[in-house]
Amino acid sequence: MVLEWRILYVPTFLGAQKDVALKHDEKDQQPIAMQHRSDAQSQAPGDEVGRLVCPNCGGDVSADDARCPYCGALNPSGAEKAYMDTLEDLKDDTDRIAEDVEDDIEEDLKSNTRWIAILVAVVIALIAVAFVAVQCSESNDEKRELQSYQARESFREQYFQEFDRLYEAGNDDALSAYVWSLMDEPGFDALYSWEHANYLQMHDDWEALNVFKAQIDAESPSIDDYAWATSVAIRLARLDADGKRNAGMLSQEEKERVEEYHAYAWRFLEDMLQMSPEEVEAFAASVEDARGNIEIDKVKEGLKQRFGQLEPTS
Repeated sequence: MVLEWRILYVPTFLGAQKDVALKHDEKDQQPIAMQHRSDAQSQAPGDEVGRLVCPNCGGDVSADDARCPYCGALNPSGAEKAYMDTLEDLKDDTDRIAEDVEDDIEEDLKSNTRWIAILVAVVIALIAVAFVAVQCSESNDEKRELQSYQARESFREQYFQEFDRLYEAGNDDALSAYVWSLMDEPGFDALYSWEHANYLQMHDDWEALNVFKAQIDAESPSIDDYAWATSVAIRLARLDADGKRNAGMLSQEEKERVEEYHAYAWRFLEDMLQMSPEEVEAFAASVEDARGNIEIDKVKEGLKQRFGQLEPTS
């Protein structure tokens, strides 16, 4: 049930002495809250500013009280005022804390500004140094590449004409000797762009196998020597086996000229490995990687499995 609070209006006149005495007698018989109400009604009007009558017990309550001090009934206007006072106190506390935090932050910023400025300067300096280093590195790379290109061009202009002359003359031994005498010349890697370089490589492989075979009886080659010679022979023997190797880069005339080298390499492998042509083909395939490159370690391991620690004989 909602209780209605009423402002106490005090009469503007006092009753007769008889009535006062009668009320005094009646007050003794009332509950304490009603006695307070009677006392409030008997007071002068000037004393009742800001006073209320509790609708629950009739007690005299200050307008600022949140509850009746006698029965605990809620006084809405007093409760509202107390709530607003609490909010105001909370706002004051919040403002004070914010000011303190702001002062602390400002003080910290002032003390750290110098170090932040130093850190920023150091970072900028490091970035600048790194940028300059990268630019210098790229510049050096470009410079080296330009120098390499110029060296290759110079090698072509200086030697390719003589290479062509010896090749046309059919003097392969003289051509090979002349070419490999230039190994230390700047730009020598330009040799591999010469149109007859693949043919020259096959001739040199054939010549190396002949030299190795001639030395077998006079010397005792190591397993490493055998592995190297076997690798050279496999490279030469399988040169045109699948059309994906160097044979596809040879002219028709060169293919005819290297046919003897090709056949010689197969005979060399059959004799040295003491295998049939089919076994040689299987062995050659087992020592190549996916791109057809011969792996010397696989060659050496295959020779050890076949011949043990003994050197194979011709």
